[in-house]
Amino acid sequence: QKFGMIGAAGIGKSEFWSHGDKTLYLQTEAGLNHLSVYKVVLQTLEDFHDVYGQLMQAKLAGTLQYDTIVVDTLDKLIDLVNADVVASQSAKFKAVEINHISDVPNGKGWSLSTDLAENCISKLEKLEVAVVLVGHLETKEVKGPTSSYHKQTISLGGKTGGMILAWPDHLLSVEASIMGNELKRKVRTLPTQQIDAKSRGGMVPDGWLWGSDSKANYLKLRSAFK
Repeated sequence: QKFGMIGAAGIGKSEFWSHGDKTLYLQTEAGLNHLSVYKVVLQTLEDFHDVYGQLMQAKLAGTLQYDTIVVDTLDKLIDLVNADVVASQSAKFKAVEINHISDVPNGKGWSLSTDLAENCISKLEKLEVAVVLVGHLETKEVKGPTSSYHKQTISLGGKTGGMILAWPDHLLSVEASIMGNELKRKVRTLPTQQIDAKSRGGMVPDGWLWGSDSKANYLKLRSAFK
């Protein structure tokens, strides 16, 4: 299964996936020190390719010990992708100052970034394990011909954002609110005009309320895929 999980920072997205005993985190930003998990820190896209190579070697040898790979966070993985595009295009166009993918000549920076990001995610699929992309949520204004509305979606935009939204089997949008001293969380899996979410086959119910026990929440999800 392919999962995307989006939500505000600090609401327990990373902790949710930590209860799998065969889960590996590809950590692209700080914030996992409080969790006892298997993790590899990625600081460059080369790190990603190195780790992927080792995981694929283990798969081919029949020694891969993980059944779930969590990219935490997707946003920072895309930052690594963009940095790689900037570096490669700076080497190619030495006469042009390229500090951002928007500086790449002929407007190709954005498409190069999307293609490279899609390549990375597709590689993880080849491991034949569950893949989870944990990302940040953003409320964006969508303007139409006569009106506009606000939509909760991933913080990434453009073609890359569209590719990410189309990729998972299940896009879990976690809504959170504070009631008194209690954090209330609800998982949305039905897309609406105001929410990007989905669950193919309806395997993850829309409006699923998380309790205070993170492990119980995780096990409930796992039970849907037995």
